[in-house]
Amino acid sequence: ELINSILYGTYVDLDAKIVSIKRTIARTKLGPSTEAIINAANKKNIPWRRIGSDSLIQMGYGKGIRKIQAAVSDATSLISKELVQDKNLTKQLLESAAIPVPEGMVIDSLEQIDEVLNSFSGPYALKPLDGHHGNGVCLNLNTKEDLIAAFKIASEFSSDVLVEEMCEGKDYRALVINGKFIAAAERKPPMVIGNGESTIQELIDVVNTDPRRGEGHGSVLTRIEADDVMLECLKKRGLTLESIPDYGQEVILRSNANLSSGGTSKDVTEQVHPEVRFACERIARIVGLDICGVDIIHSNLSEPLNGNFKVIEVNAGPGLRMHLSPTEGNPQPVGEAIIDMLYPPGVSARIPIASVTGTNGKTTTIRLLGKILSHKPNYMVGMTTTDGIWLGSQKVRSGDTTGPDSTRVVLSDPGVDAAVLEVARGGMLRAGLAYDWSDVSIITNIKPDHIGQDGIEDIEDLVWIKGLVAERVRENGTLILNADDEQALKLKDNPRVTKIPKKIVLYSTKSDNPAITNHIAAGGEAFWYEDGWMCAHHNEQSMRFVRAEDLPFTLGGKAEFQVSNGIAALAASLHMGATAQQAVEALKTFHGSFDNPGRANLYKLREGHLFLDYGHNTDAIAAFGEMLKQWNGYHTTAVLGLPGDRTDQILEEAAKKAAEIFDRIILRDDIDTRGRQPGAMPAMMEKIIKAHRPDVEVVIMENEMVAVEQALQAVQRNEIVAVFYDYLDPIMKVVRQFDPVAVQNLETIELHYVPAEQTRTWTMPSEPEVNSETVA
Repeated sequence: ELINSILYGTYVDLDAKIVSIKRTIARTKLGPSTEAIINAANKKNIPWRRIGSDSLIQMGYGKGIRKIQAAVSDATSLISKELVQDKNLTKQLLESAAIPVPEGMVIDSLEQIDEVLNSFSGPYALKPLDGHHGNGVCLNLNTKEDLIAAFKIASEFSSDVLVEEMCEGKDYRALVINGKFIAAAERKPPMVIGNGESTIQELIDVVNTDPRRGEGHGSVLTRIEADDVMLECLKKRGLTLESIPDYGQEVILRSNANLSSGGTSKDVTEQVHPEVRFACERIARIVGLDICGVDIIHSNLSEPLNGNFKVIEVNAGPGLRMHLSPTEGNPQPVGEAIIDMLYPPGVSARIPIASVTGTNGKTTTIRLLGKILSHKPNYMVGMTTTDGIWLGSQKVRSGDTTGPDSTRVVLSDPGVDAAVLEVARGGMLRAGLAYDWSDVSIITNIKPDHIGQDGIEDIEDLVWIKGLVAERVRENGTLILNADDEQALKLKDNPRVTKIPKKIVLYSTKSDNPAITNHIAAGGEAFWYEDGWMCAHHNEQSMRFVRAEDLPFTLGGKAEFQVSNGIAALAASLHMGATAQQAVEALKTFHGSFDNPGRANLYKLREGHLFLDYGHNTDAIAAFGEMLKQWNGYHTTAVLGLPGDRTDQILEEAAKKAAEIFDRIILRDDIDTRGRQPGAMPAMMEKIIKAHRPDVEVVIMENEMVAVEQALQAVQRNEIVAVFYDYLDPIMKVVRQFDPVAVQNLETIELHYVPAEQTRTWTMPSEPEVNSETVA
């Protein structure tokens, strides 16, 4: 509005806007107690986030999660909290434990006031039985009329009212955290000092100009507000708000000294007598509160226990303001004490976090790493992937779950021991990361797959986005980069990445990769593929781990891109605490069709084979082509669609690559055409393929399920049908109709392929059956 007012000459009431902004801040900001705890958490590098719009805070990740709300923790006993809310029951418990408490009784009607007067002598204190923050408290009551007026005030807050003997002395609040005395403050009631000219109300207004005073409990001090309790207190002194006190005259505005009623505080922590300290710790033990406020009347807390010492209240969730910012004296580190209770030495707020980003290979790498880390009994690994969210062996959400909301699902589950997170471009662009630091991060590769989306104009934009994962590896953590990928390798020397000291680990499928050689020569760590073995220079030793052909997911070592994913997962696992033996055993039992559905899965199907993958870009198609070169004698059919939101140049390159590899291509639309007209993508791809390689047989069948079904019905001996799917579940329903058998490799065979024109015809049903619910 302000900018528009400059551009168009309109009027904006800026002062009113600023007032509105301040009110919003005051209404939504964390209170001083919560803020002090959060500041203490920040000092210890403990991650936290706010839940809802109040003061509920979740700290830590996974098994390290704790929750606090002001001075109430997730370990605060509900029974204890309910107990101290009942002031009379608390008194009974303390009295039975030889703790001095004032004499009193509970009443619920005016008729019982005579019973009070006959039971014990005044002056009296009267308060709601289950009240808090000093609401409805009236002190120094002497007559029946005083008690009647006070009862009417207190009964607005509670149907039951506690009447006690009025204890003479100073008003103190002691704070006990985790059974240890931490702080004490003397509380003073709100007051004004006369100047001989101003009324009491005018003097209050001046006091309220103190910037430390604000509404409610959100500021260091609370504004002084006139109410029935204040008016009654003044009346007993023969005063009103319009009275003009003499110069220097102190006017007590309330009998109670709660900060929430406008009172002030003086820190007396260092003066507290050991007997008083012990008594306060004992009281906290008796009522069972982990964070406990003890209200005391005593002549002086520096003196030992005597007849003047009385406990008048015990509080759960005590306010911390008087200790954090006393009006007089030194502030006390009470926030730090609460954090030390929640996270004592040896207890971490964090769990191991590994994150993976890149263009291709992310999901497989995540699944491989998750499998390795799950070797421990009763150890839950949380994973986010493009296929869903997993907590241990249970899938809790399906779909593309690679954004920050999905990350929070894993990190906010107190059962999770370690997190393995797939982090995609879209989620980072929309909402960044949902974690602060990772222990290990992997960059698999950065290809020009998303140029033209979300304002991404070139490969440098993609490096900038995906580089965030590399930047947020914690100090002395591990960043693992694919040395076979030019863009990923660049991050090794990126200033944004190197400004936080971290260990750089490189990996490659080529033993002669110069980046690997130079990195090792410089004292670095690297993993590579040599003579069929996964190898490494790790812990200053060169070693072999396992033959790729012994790993089912590599399809007999033929799928080099799977070998690359396996090496990345192996490297990450060793930096996440796994041993080499544990990693190798897990890799040997990782079966593509079962542990990695939809990623480089190979099936025997009737006379031929089915290859199933989420390949949707040039590099994924090229990787299949490289694998295919190692299997002699097979003809290939592809069922292929490409995402419509890529640039025409990217789509053209992918179509050309498909033309180079496949003998027959069935083109179809994605279910979501992403802004393209139905049928436009297959038509464009057919044109490109035919122009690039005219002899390729091209069939357009716009519906994906129909295309897959017809391709599998017509599969020939020694034929591989490669299905690059859009959504896995509906495709698998079609595939299961043909009784597929998962296999780990193909044998080299003689060619027994029957030309397609002699055996099959392609038809397009007029109304293809599509289960839209399944697709959704």
